Amino acid sequence: MSEISRRYFLESSIGVVAMATSGHCLSGEAVGTKANKTVMFFGAHADDMELRAGGTMKKFVDRGYKAISVMLTNNICGAYVDDNTKQYFSTSPAETTEIRHREARDAAKVLGVEIIFMDFKENSYWNGTKRVFFGTKEYEEDKARGREALVVTPYLDNCINDVAKVILDHSPEIIMTHSISNCNPEHCAAAHLVHNAFLRIKSKIPDSELWFTCRVQSPSDVLFLSPDVLIDTTKYHDAKFEALRRHKSQRIPLDRVMTTDEYWGKVAGVKYAEPFKIILRGRSF
Repeated sequence: MSEISRRYFLESSIGVVAMATSGHCLSGEAVGTKANKTVMFFGAHADDMELRAGGTMKKFVDRGYKAISVMLTNNICGAYVDDNTKQYFSTSPAETTEIRHREARDAAKVLGVEIIFMDFKENSYWNGTKRVFFGTKEYEEDKARGREALVVTPYLDNCINDVAKVILDHSPEIIMTHSISNCNPEHCAAAHLVHNAFLRIKSKIPDSELWFTCRVQSPSDVLFLSPDVLIDTTKYHDAKFEALRRHKSQRIPLDRVMTTDEYWGKVAGVKYAEPFKIILRGRSF
C-alpha cells in the first residue's frame, strides 16, 4: 500500500488501525455500518478461534455483532492430558470429539460466540491404543470418523460448496481464518478452503472481506504476513484468556499467546492487539 491508498476499516472506536507499508499505524475510516452485523471465524481446531481472534470476536460481540465460529474438523486427534505425562487420551475418537466440543462450547459462551461444526476429519487420530494416520488403509477404511479429511478439502468441489453455503447463509461482513503460510497442514488447508469458497461466491457477497490471521513468534508461521489491520483487544484480554482456559484438555502456551498479543499491542500503541491481513473483498479494490 502507498501512504494509504486503500483505507479500510471499521470506525476507530472499534480499535482498528490500518497499517502502511512503512509500519506506521493509521486510524481507519468509518466503514463498519453494514446492515448485517456478522463476523465469522473458520478454524481448523476447537481452540483456534480463541487463540487467533478471541479478543477480536469478543469485541465485535460487545459492539452488537453476531459472531460465529466455524469449526472445520471434528477434533478426533486427541490431546495431551498434562505437561508431566504428555500422554494422549486413552479415549475413543468419538469420546475425544465430545471432550473437545464441550470445551469449545464452554469457551464460546465466555465470548458470546455461536458455533457451527463441519465434521471434516483431522489427518490423524488416536484410536485408544495408537495413532492412525491419513493415507493409511486403516484411516481410509474407517468411515465412522467423519467426512473428508480437511487436508484435501480445498480441492473438492462439494467441500468448497459446503463452506460457501455457510458463508452465504450468514453473509458476514468479515470472514477470518488461518494464514495460508502456516506450516500446520490443517491450518493451511483451512485457509485454502475458505479462500476458494470466498472466490466462488465473491459476486454474491460484495460487502464481505476475507482476513487471514498474522502471527509472530509462532513456529507454525513459516512465511510472515505483514498485517493490514490490528485490533485493539486490551479490554477483552481477560475474556480471551478465560476462554482459552476452558480448553482444559489442551496444553495451550498462554505465556506465548500473551507475548504475541503484547508485541502487536506495542506496534499499535496499545497494550494488547490481534493482527490480520486483508486477502479479498467482495468488491474489487
